[in-house]
Amino acid sequence: MAEDRNDKKTAIAATAVRLFTERGFHGTPTSLIAREAGVSNGTLFHYFPTKEELINFAYYEIKSRMAGEIGGGVEEERTDREKMWRMWRNAILWGVDHPDEYLFVQQFCSSPFIRKLPPEEILKNAPAAFEVLAGTIEKSCLKGMPIEVAFSVICSPIDAVVRSIVNSDGDLDRDRLIDTSFGIVWRGLTGE
Repeated sequence: MAEDRNDKKTAIAATAVRLFTERGFHGTPTSLIAREAGVSNGTLFHYFPTKEELINFAYYEIKSRMAGEIGGGVEEERTDREKMWRMWRNAILWGVDHPDEYLFVQQFCSSPFIRKLPPEEILKNAPAAFEVLAGTIEKSCLKGMPIEVAFSVICSPIDAVVRSIVNSDGDLDRDRLIDTSFGIVWRGLTGE
C-alpha cells in the first residue's frame, strides 16, 4: 500500500517536472498536472497540499539522485584535480542524460523557491562533492567566498556545456568539450 502511494506521488512529480520544464512554474496550473498525470485534482492535493510542496518534493527527489551520480567514482580519484574533473564530467553527463530534470533544477535554482532553503540544504545530499568543492575553493582564487557563490561560479560553465551538448543534436565532440571546459575552469580557479 505504501509502495502504491510512493509510486503515485513520484508519477505526479515526474509529470509536474516535465510540465514545469515546458511551461514554467507559474504557467503550469495544478489542474493540468493532475490531468496529465491521470489523477483527479483532489488526489493531487492529497499528496501535495500546495503547488510549492510539489515543486519542493520534485527538487529534493531529483537532487538526491543527481548528487549520487555526480559524486560517483570521486573517491577512486587521488588528486583534487582528478576529483574535480570526475565531478565535472559526472555533472555534465547527468544533465545531458536527464535534460528535463536538469532544466527543472536550473529553473528551481533561479526561482524564489531556492531562497526559502537554507544554504546547507542545497548541497546536503552530496557530502563527497561538498568536501571536494570546499577543499578546492580553499586553494583557489575563490578562497573566502561563501560556498553558494563559489558553487554558482563553477556551475555556470557546466550549464553552458550541458546546454551546448543537448542542443547540438550530436554534432559536438562531447568528451573534448567536457575536457577542454574543465581545463579552462581549473586553470582559472587554481592557476595550474
